Amino acid sequence: MSINPFFELYVGDKLSSREFVDIFSPFLVKHTEALFVPGNVVVKGIQGSGKSMLLSLLRSEVRKQYASTGTDFPVPRRIRKFIGAGINLAHSNAIDFGYRAISNDESERALYFADFVNYRILIDLFESLRTLSTIDATESHNVDVCLSPDRTSAFVSELSAADVFQGTLKGSVSLEDVEARLRTRLNAYRRFLHLNDEKIDPLISQTKTDIGQPIAKTVSLLKASEIILPDVPVFIHVDQYEELANISPQETNSPDYRRVINRAFARRDPTISYRIGTRGHAWRNHGFVFGSQVKLEEERDYKFIDLDGILRRHENPKTWVFPRFAEDVFARRLRHAGLASKEAQGKELLQRMFGRGLAPKDKALKYGGTNPRRSVKADPDWPKEFQDSIADLAESDPLSARLLEAWVLQQLARADSSERTVLLRTLSMDMLSAMRKKRWWIKERQELALVQIAGRCQQRPIWAGTTEIIDLSGGNILTFLSICQSIWDTQSQLSRKHGRNSDLIEIDVEVQAIGIFKASAYWLHKVMQESGNSGNRFRLARQIGNTLMRELYADRKMSYPGHNGFSLADDELDRYPHVRALIEEMGDYGTVLVWPHTTKERNRRRRHKVYLNPVLCPQFKMHYQRLKEPLYIRPNQVEKWMDDAGLELPNSYRSEPPEVKQTHLPLFDDKEDSL
Repeated sequence: MSINPFFELYVGDKLSSREFVDIFSPFLVKHTEALFVPGNVVVKGIQGSGKSMLLSLLRSEVRKQYASTGTDFPVPRRIRKFIGAGINLAHSNAIDFGYRAISNDESERALYFADFVNYRILIDLFESLRTLSTIDATESHNVDVCLSPDRTSAFVSELSAADVFQGTLKGSVSLEDVEARLRTRLNAYRRFLHLNDEKIDPLISQTKTDIGQPIAKTVSLLKASEIILPDVPVFIHVDQYEELANISPQETNSPDYRRVINRAFARRDPTISYRIGTRGHAWRNHGFVFGSQVKLEEERDYKFIDLDGILRRHENPKTWVFPRFAEDVFARRLRHAGLASKEAQGKELLQRMFGRGLAPKDKALKYGGTNPRRSVKADPDWPKEFQDSIADLAESDPLSARLLEAWVLQQLARADSSERTVLLRTLSMDMLSAMRKKRWWIKERQELALVQIAGRCQQRPIWAGTTEIIDLSGGNILTFLSICQSIWDTQSQLSRKHGRNSDLIEIDVEVQAIGIFKASAYWLHKVMQESGNSGNRFRLARQIGNTLMRELYADRKMSYPGHNGFSLADDELDRYPHVRALIEEMGDYGTVLVWPHTTKERNRRRRHKVYLNPVLCPQFKMHYQRLKEPLYIRPNQVEKWMDDAGLELPNSYRSEPPEVKQTHLPLFDDKEDSL
């Protein structure tokens, strides 16, 4: 088989400009246009949501590559006239401030950090200008940058005399001189932070700068010197903001460096606009500004782009944008690897490789194997003829047989004692026709029936095919690519030949199922490798999965197929802050999916429903569909799960039987026309 085109998953900040142009999918640009217009912006998303890829469109070397290859720049023409510069906090030595205390004074340490970030961004800004100046400004996707000697000389003269730099650039006669001094300053920081110098350079100690001020002054002078035009916006991107949450959080006198970056936002400087790329856990409740009691306000201080919300599947599947995004990314990966033509479409390629998977009826037959009668359990008080008939049905259609078993159990449960006696005597296969007319009832229970059949027949549930691969990805492109990677690797390990270009063939369902299960295992164990309370998130996720799985398998009547998730009332969660905090953190890391729940309770209280990330469900042999009401519980039920999982709880916790509120909705719905 060819080299796995999905081998490299984490490409956002590793791709060369050439590779970026090949691989980047512009699909999300139309959903994130706020990134390319003036004003501060926060882009939030879990790992693999596409934050770094989008922010890379602000990089001038990427823009130059689009121009040199004759590829249209993906930003709409009406908003593509901008200049970008920035810093990736994970790759720029910014997080090295956690190595060594540069001062015992919290405010002074914050200023040192701000100064470092300022100078690092200025270096990138000058590199960006130099790159843009080499591109023909007549091209539709470029901006006019003029680094002529006379304009540059005038700019350097003004810059070196600017008060904000406090004389550190004095004597510079060229842009190269300025850049050399900036690099020398940054190197002095590195030498100290890496324990090569005993003390920080005294010049730095005496000339620290506040966040954003040198950048704003530089941009103003660039426009005054006509190196860039007055109407060209300058966007400063700060990627991987979440790394700041990990810099010596417990160290004495260590500031929250996120507040330093937030201070730049709070200035609302019309000269420059900032873009932050972050994961949710680093931004939630951390909008405070260093040096004041001010907290950043959405819309007033910044626009908020929630990539998770954009890519998440909502109630109406027709509005789900992720499948088209995944199709485009899939096609671009194959084209980049030389496995698909330029004209090949993602939807076609996905179908060609993964197919439609197995129909529900075929899945059930596969689980049944040589003894499909195991898929049904008839009660001993059922008429012998009916017991034999439902067992015979299981031979050819175990799914219908299992659904009929649940149908009968529900009808018997609804009947009073006298009605039940009559119903038991009259049980017959005529009920199968009545059940099949309830198409919505069947649809809601089909996936639960399949995993129960697999369990009864001692088989591992199968997930395969394009639709299920996209569904299991949970709206996250990294998860989607990891599933594709795992399936491809599994195919290679089994020594199956795979063609090229038009010879791409469909991968066997069983190979896909193995690959999906491996990917699921990877994502579950990856929870332990993440930052924050990773151990607690892992243990609670495992406890939730095992608990819900047992209850789903025990639901023989299949009365509650939606109980693969649970719902919590907001006002009750307020009284359990430790439960709320952990659930929110799990949502921010993508371990669970959390979103507002339109309750069917009469009190109409605000609630949130919680489901394990779909990619984790194969590990618990649990279906991921969300067609019925979730399990209504109180926060102390989650607290008990936390206790059972071995998590440390507040001293106020008392191990008491929690109240679980089942949702007693109609067993038979009149929703057939909705299909």
